Amino acid sequence: MIQINNLNFSYGLKHTLNSINLNFDGSQIISIVGPNGCGKSTLLKCMCRILATPNNSIIIDGLPLHTYSRHDLAKLIAYVPQHPSFNMSISVIDAIKIGRTPHMNFRLSKKDENIVFEVIEKMDLEHMAFTSLHELSGGERQRVLLARVIAQQSKILFLDEPTSALDLRNQLETAELLRNIQQEQELTVIVAIHDLNLAGRFSDTVVQMSNGKVYSHGAWKETITEESIMDVYGVHSHISHVQGVPYIVSLKASEYGITHQELLLKRLSDQQLRAKKNEPIKARIFIIY
Repeated sequence: MIQINNLNFSYGLKHTLNSINLNFDGSQIISIVGPNGCGKSTLLKCMCRILATPNNSIIIDGLPLHTYSRHDLAKLIAYVPQHPSFNMSISVIDAIKIGRTPHMNFRLSKKDENIVFEVIEKMDLEHMAFTSLHELSGGERQRVLLARVIAQQSKILFLDEPTSALDLRNQLETAELLRNIQQEQELTVIVAIHDLNLAGRFSDTVVQMSNGKVYSHGAWKETITEESIMDVYGVHSHISHVQGVPYIVSLKASEYGITHQELLLKRLSDQQLRAKKNEPIKARIFIIY
């Protein structure tokens, strides 16, 4: 279980996270979504203790995050950054062996080696086990990264934009693979992702962020609505379902069935209403077709 209590974080004078309160329980895939700069990656780094947070603001399995030793924390959680730094000259098998570091004494045991080989087989990497990383495609490297964190055998996986550099086919294959692994090993997987359609297809829970705050969270169909997309992203949209899978299409103002003037008047009316309620007015730039 992960519990976040009134978490605030700033980079200098810039407030990045404001009063974050969340609870994640059980094995599931949780997607953190929102516009660029909303705090997705920062929240992920706080939960991984890459960024320092106030004591007791993050609790994992009943213990404050700051009380874990680095060794114990590495057994509990695994993190894949958006832009991982690799020694590109090492082989696939050596990259995966790095995942066993928290469990090693001075060198790989027979048990460690067996786990690495099992992961290589599960991830269908046998044919490239001794290939250098610099020879792999983006999708293949992403598969190796997932193999490394699986070999680490942590209960909680944190992934920062794991599909951002992949083409459509590799995005779907990576997301499907992640879902299968999560279900087989009963993991908690927390993903920062910008693709709402991908999040809707593979997530159990969605956290929607805006301006460093949690705008909404829960099941996808309850959290991601046409109204919330308009409020968070400033974009008109239509949500449909294809074979039970949600799909979001952004709309031009003309496709939305309103005129330019009606759209502007609606925004002005919304701002005036917020002003009467003493609510902050969010400045947005709209491109109207």
